Amino acid sequence: MAYGHAERNLALVRQLNAETRKLLGSLDQLDTEQSAWLQEVTSPGRQAVYQDRPEPATASLARCGSRPSSTPP
Repeated sequence: MAYGHAERNLALVRQLNAETRKLLGSLDQLDTEQSAWLQEVTSPGRQAVYQDRPEPATASLARCGSRPSSTPP
């Protein structure tokens, strides 16, 4: 599937993002740039983006039976 690489890359970016939030959250003091980034990624509007993201195309294809039979589920 053409989107496979993008989905894997996005998963890695999200993992790095979560690890960075955890690391910054454990620090006693943040500099201005760190504080601004942490506020941006933890804002309520930003969290909604992750909760309401569309499912991967492969999941919708599997439900409608359009997936090629040679591709494992």
